Amino acid sequence: MTLIDKPTHLHDDVYNKIRGDNCGLELKNEFLSRCSSCDCELREDEVNPSDVSVERAYEEFVKDHQSSGTAISLSSEEILGRVTNLFGAARYIAKSLHQDVDDVQQMFLWLNDLCRPAPTPSQRKVAEDWFEDLKSATDPNTGSAFTISPPVCWVFRSESEAGNANEDMETDLNCLPCRLGLPDLLDPGETYRTGFDYLCLTISAESAQNTRASNFCHGGYTTVRDIWEPGGRTVPIPYGPQSCRDRGGLLEVICDAVPYSEVVGQIRVART
Repeated sequence: MTLIDKPTHLHDDVYNKIRGDNCGLELKNEFLSRCSSCDCELREDEVNPSDVSVERAYEEFVKDHQSSGTAISLSSEEILGRVTNLFGAARYIAKSLHQDVDDVQQMFLWLNDLCRPAPTPSQRKVAEDWFEDLKSATDPNTGSAFTISPPVCWVFRSESEAGNANEDMETDLNCLPCRLGLPDLLDPGETYRTGFDYLCLTISAESAQNTRASNFCHGGYTTVRDIWEPGGRTVPIPYGPQSCRDRGGLLEVICDAVPYSEVVGQIRVART
């Protein structure tokens, strides 16, 4: 079996990344076959009610393949890092648990030791109590422990001697969003977006279940097209700060969604 030819409306970069991905040929060809009858590349290009874009076909396809990926073994001593847009994380919590999104953001900021102005002792206590409640919360849709980012969690592995992502956060916090190539920092005008806050958490390797290599099924279509690369290492935002780009990308893996109860260590907020 060989890789089937590129569908007409699939972007060349996506096809080449799929070609170089470490996932199975059957998975690749199944997706490419889905794209063969597409009418355009992006949802915004769909003109007629019957039009189906590659982007739409991708979104439907990957729903059933979130558990795919080559298994990766981690040291039980490793501490993994998770960096995500603070507003996005707060919005998910607020919507799921019927809280105010601004209040959720404020709680995380008060938990961050770098918050300026620093929270008062009473504000810090309120935030700590709120986070303890979050760690014990259940998902109203599933009844299971409330998780960081269903259905999967992207985490990075530290290349420090101790394999502890806390060390990366202590020395390189504000560069992490750039080094991780987070897609909300992509800009058509290639201007690095500043003033964004990112929630930075750490989890133990033992709490990361079904750890596996990322593949083309784990990101959004435009993310795969514009920034993701196969091989297990992130690509820094190409127009980010030079000092951050010089540090290079980071090793990344996928695992099943991790409950907030498994968060260990300090909560931090990075700002671009």
